[in-house]
Amino acid sequence: MIIVGIGNSKYLSEKIARRLNVDYDDLLLRDSPDGELHANFNSDVKGKKVVLVQSLYPNPNHSLFEVMYASSAARDLGAKEIIYVAPYLAFFREDSRKIKGECVQQNIVADLLSRNVDAVVSVEPHLHQHNLASKLFSVPFYRLECNEILRKYAKEKFSGCKIIGFGERAWKLARHIDKNSALYDKGERVKYDDNVLVVDDIISSGNSMMANLSNLKADKINILTVHGLFNGDSYSKLKNYTERIVSCNTVEHESNCIDVSGLIAGRLMEI
Repeated sequence: MIIVGIGNSKYLSEKIARRLNVDYDDLLLRDSPDGELHANFNSDVKGKKVVLVQSLYPNPNHSLFEVMYASSAARDLGAKEIIYVAPYLAFFREDSRKIKGECVQQNIVADLLSRNVDAVVSVEPHLHQHNLASKLFSVPFYRLECNEILRKYAKEKFSGCKIIGFGERAWKLARHIDKNSALYDKGERVKYDDNVLVVDDIISSGNSMMANLSNLKADKINILTVHGLFNGDSYSKLKNYTERIVSCNTVEHESNCIDVSGLIAGRLMEI
C-alpha cells in the first residue's frame, strides 16, 4: 500500500501513512503556462494498492478534477487497486432536481468516482439517507462516523457544557456525544449562566449557525463541528459569538483540533 497526498490533504495523508507504517508520496501538481493541469507520481505505483487522499474543499471543482487525474494516471501506471479517501466529500448536499433541466450533483460525482476508483472512503458524508451510498456508487463506499472521537474530545475539553444540535443531523451528532443532555431546540432551555457546546456536522457560510447562536443566552458558547469550511469571513464572525470553535482536520483550518487520521487508517487496514 502507498498513501498519496493530493493538494488539499497532504498533511493528513502523511499522518495516515505514519499510522499504517506504509510508503507516502506527494502527488506533484502543476499548471502549464496556459492553465492546463499536469500531475505525476514521484514513486512507482505499479502493482500497488494506491490510496489517494484529497478533501474536496477548498476549490471543490478543481480538487475533484485532480482526483480524476491521479486515479487515471495510477491506473495507466499499473496500480493494482485504487482507493479514494475523501476526508470531506463535496457535492453531496444537493440530492434532487430543484428546477427543470438542472443536474443532480451527487449522481454525477458518484458516477465519476465509480468509473475511476475501486472504492471510496469518506468521513461523515452529507448523505440524507444512511444507505443512499449503495444506490449511488457502483463501487464499495465506506462511511466513517466521528461519533466516538467527538464524544471523547467533548468529554475531555467541554465537560459540563449543555450540548445543542440545531437541526436533525446536528442533533443526532449531539445525541451520540451525550444522549442524556443533548437538546434539540432554539435555546429556550438555556440559561444565562450555562456553558453551551453547539454541535454540527458541517459549517459553510455560517449564516444559519449565527442566526441560531443569536437566540442563545448562555454565559459561554462553544462550537464543535466535523467539517469546518468557513466560507468567506464566517469564521471571524462566528468567533464574535463564541468562546471556542473546534473542527476535525477533514478540511485544513486553524480551528482543527480533532485528528481523523486514526479513524481513516483503521478502515484502510480492513479494506
